[in-house]
Amino acid sequence: MNVRMERMIPIALFLISSAAIAVPVPLLVERVPALRTEVRLDGKDRVLFADFGKDAYGNLELRFDGMVPAGPLVVRLGEKLDVSGAVDRNPPGSVNFREIILNPAPDARTVRLTIPRKPRHDDPAAVPVRPETGEITPFRYAEIVGDGIDPSSVAVTQLAVHAPFDDSLSSFSSSDPSLDAVWDLCKHTMKATTACGVFIDGERERIPYEGDAYINQLSFAAYDPDPRLIRATFDRLMEHPTWPTEWLLHMPMIAAEDYMATGDPAIARTHFAALKKRLLALKTRKDGLLVASAIVDWPACERDGYNGGEIAEDNPKQAGPMVNTVANAFYIHALGKMALLAEALGKSEDGRKFSSMSRTARDSFNRVFLDPSTGLYTDGEGSRHFSLHANMFPLAFGFVPPQRIPGVAAFVKSRGMACSVYGAQYLLEALMAAGMDREAVALMVSNGTRSWRHMIDVGSTMTWEAWDPSVKPNLTWNHAWGAAPANIISRHLLGVRPLEPGCAKVLIAPRPGDLSSVKGRVPTRRGGVDVDFQQVGGIRRLSVVVPAGMRARLSLPPRHAPARSLTLDGKSIAPDAAGKEEAEVGSGHHVLESSPVTEP
Repeated sequence: MNVRMERMIPIALFLISSAAIAVPVPLLVERVPALRTEVRLDGKDRVLFADFGKDAYGNLELRFDGMVPAGPLVVRLGEKLDVSGAVDRNPPGSVNFREIILNPAPDARTVRLTIPRKPRHDDPAAVPVRPETGEITPFRYAEIVGDGIDPSSVAVTQLAVHAPFDDSLSSFSSSDPSLDAVWDLCKHTMKATTACGVFIDGERERIPYEGDAYINQLSFAAYDPDPRLIRATFDRLMEHPTWPTEWLLHMPMIAAEDYMATGDPAIARTHFAALKKRLLALKTRKDGLLVASAIVDWPACERDGYNGGEIAEDNPKQAGPMVNTVANAFYIHALGKMALLAEALGKSEDGRKFSSMSRTARDSFNRVFLDPSTGLYTDGEGSRHFSLHANMFPLAFGFVPPQRIPGVAAFVKSRGMACSVYGAQYLLEALMAAGMDREAVALMVSNGTRSWRHMIDVGSTMTWEAWDPSVKPNLTWNHAWGAAPANIISRHLLGVRPLEPGCAKVLIAPRPGDLSSVKGRVPTRRGGVDVDFQQVGGIRRLSVVVPAGMRARLSLPPRHAPARSLTLDGKSIAPDAAGKEEAEVGSGHHVLESSPVTEP
C-alpha cells in the first residue's frame, strides 16, 4: 500500500523519565489512497465508491482537479458492506456508519469532512479527540453521491490517525496461513485503535477500561515496545476508574508488566501509594480471601453458567457468590504483582506484606474452592457449579497444585471457547501454562463463529468486541481487547518473555503445537529477538538472534521420546537434571537442536 505520513514526529523510545508519563502521546496522520474506486448507479444517483483496504480511525479528504461540484454531496463512511456491495447503512450493533452532507466552496480544491461528534462521546469518562486531528470516525469504505461529481477529476484519501507505530519492528510467519492472517488482523488492530492517544475500548464508548488496557498493553508490545500509550492510559484510569471488581485488580498487573518490559518502575513510582490504598481498602476475611462479586466475563452470557447464572445482590452487572473463585484469583495475582513493584521501589516492608497476603489467600483459595471429589474448582463458596472461568484463571495464574494440573487442564480443554474474546486471553494463557499449546493453536486458527477467522471472513480488518452479534448485539468492529492472539503468539508460540526487568534476560521457549515452523521477531527495549523454530522428522531446531546487552534461556518444547542428541551451536550438551532441553546464552546468534539418537 502506498502511504505517506502527513506529519512525522520524532520518537525517542524509552528515553522517558517517570515525570514524562502524563505527557500526551503524539498522533500521526497517515494518508492512505484508495485501493479500489469505481462508479456505480444507485437509482438515479451516481456514486463514487472507494475501498481503502483497512478500517481506520480518521477523516476523508477529497481533492478536486477539475470543476468543484456545486453540491450538496452526500458522503457515507462505513466499516461494513451490505449484500449488494454498497456501504451498509444499517449495520449490526455498533458497527460504524456515518452519513455527512458536504457543501464544498467553489474554489475549494481540497476538502475534508466536518464529522459530527456522537452524543455518547460527551460522557466525561470518554476520551476527547485531539484538536490537531479534529473529530474522527472509523471507516474502511466511502461513498460520495452527487450529480456534479466527476470520478476522473477527484482523488479520495483516508486520513488515518494513530500513535507512532513502527511496522518494521515485528514479524511473524508460520506453517499455517490462517494463523498468519490472525496475526495480521491483530497487528492492524493495535495500530489503528491508538487514535485517541490512549488505549480505548472501541468506538461506541471511547473509554479506557482496565481489563481492556491490560490485553491491549500485552498485544501492542508484540508489535512495538513503546510504553507511552500504556502509561498515558494508566494515568487516565487512575483518574477515571471503572466499576468491575477485577478491573481494579488489573492495575498492578499493568504496572508490573511495564516494569518487566522496560526496567523502569515508572508507573509504580507515581501510583504505588494510591494502588496500595485501593487494594488494602478491599473487604477480606480472616483467611485472606476477598469478599466481592465478580464480572467473571463480559457480556454476561459468556460466563459459562457461572454459579448457575445467579447475579450478585450488590451489583446486577456482576456474578456471585460473594466469596468467589474469579475475583479471588485476580486478587491473589494482583497481590503478587504489588509485592514485585514494592521490591522494585525499595519498599521491602510492603513487599513482604503483599507476599504474605498473597500466600495466605492462595492457601485458602485451594482449601475453599478446590473440590476434592472432582479435583476441579467450584465457582465460589457454597456453589456446586464448575465453570470454565473458575478453572482457567487459577490455571493461568499458576495457583493449581501440581498434582491437580492434569485434571483442571483437561476440564479447561473440554469446555472449548466457552468464554468471550476477553476471556480468550486467559483461556489461551491457561492452555499454554498446562503445556497444551496444540489446543491453544487450534483455537486461534479455528473457523467457527467463535473465532478470529470468523471476524476476517465477515470482512473486518480489526478485532471485535464479541464473537458475534448473537452474543452481544451492540458489538463494535474496532475493539482491541479481542486481539489476544497477538501476545499469545509473541509470548508463547515464539516464546519470548522477560525473566529479568528491562529484558536484561529473556526466556525463548517456543510452544508451537503441531506447527512445523514458526518464525518471527519480537521487539524489546534492547532490540528485536529473532526466533526461528522448525520441527520436522523428529528433529527440532531453534535458531535465535539475541540482541546486544541481553541474555537468554533457550528452551525446546517438552518431549516424551527416548534419549536424544542435544547440541548448542554445534557442540553436544546435556539436558538439565529434570530432562529439560534448555541452554543459557548471551547475545548473538545461537542454535539449539535436538534429534533422536541413532542406534549403532
